[in-house]
Amino acid sequence: MEFQAPPGLDPFEVLFDTSEPNPALPAGLLRFAGNLGFPDPPPDRPWVYANFVQSLDGMVTFGGKRPGGEWISRSRHDRWMMDLLRVQADAVLYGAGSLIQETLSGGIPGGPVFRITDTGLLRLRSERLGRGKQRNIIVTGSGNLKLADYRLFRSEHVETLIATTPEGFRHLGDTGATQVLVSGYGRSVDLESLLRSLRKEHGVRYLLCEAGPTLYGHMVRGGWVDEKFLTIAPQEVGPGIPSEPGGAEPDDRPGVATRQTSFAGAGFSIETAPWYRWVSCRKAGDHEFSRYRVLPPEEKKPPRS
Repeated sequence: MEFQAPPGLDPFEVLFDTSEPNPALPAGLLRFAGNLGFPDPPPDRPWVYANFVQSLDGMVTFGGKRPGGEWISRSRHDRWMMDLLRVQADAVLYGAGSLIQETLSGGIPGGPVFRITDTGLLRLRSERLGRGKQRNIIVTGSGNLKLADYRLFRSEHVETLIATTPEGFRHLGDTGATQVLVSGYGRSVDLESLLRSLRKEHGVRYLLCEAGPTLYGHMVRGGWVDEKFLTIAPQEVGPGIPSEPGGAEPDDRPGVATRQTSFAGAGFSIETAPWYRWVSCRKAGDHEFSRYRVLPPEEKKPPRS
């Protein structure tokens, strides 16, 4: 198939790219966006790549009634790149918190349906890459999710699975035709076991992580994120949510953050913090599109003397 760029969307400017070649992508797409290949996955789990958009000061959300990354991005190039990353994934990982928050605050009855919307990329997925519907994995440790309330679980465009614990499975109630993957204990899904199952039993070789900061933090701490795609929008947002007219004053005390960065939960020490290699960089207008790959332990930066 021939690639046709979306109307009105200019090509990306590729500043540099050291990623693997991907012969499955048509030549026209490579001219439009540059190369986007992946290495072979590990033998026991999928190759996991994450995707985030953030402001210059690292915020991934405005919070409140505009929680989604599209409010940070406001870029058609970013939306198209998200679709391209989804096209190449065997499955996409989400946290239930993101689904719930976007449903409550997004103004869409029944919430969002996380799916590829670009028709040309959908054809590429089926005709060139031989993949079917986008598969979504929703992780909920508690199981406090009434599936009937969300369009995602009845959409004809995607196949959606639930990953939860035995306790969470009991709380889910009627799951209908939705497949449930069970692991872990209490409210803690065993992510390592889930990744092994996705690879061995569900044929997932490449997993895109679009999880929110909490689940993403767990994935990074477990050592299960191999690389990160990061769009930087040219704006400053700030960590404190400003007050609405007539509302409370914003909390601007040092160290108090009410807006999120991409990583939540316990961090690393200077000895254990993972380092990344800068694999590629593109630009579209004033937006930067970078890709970083986790360095193996033997290549990590030495401690500062």
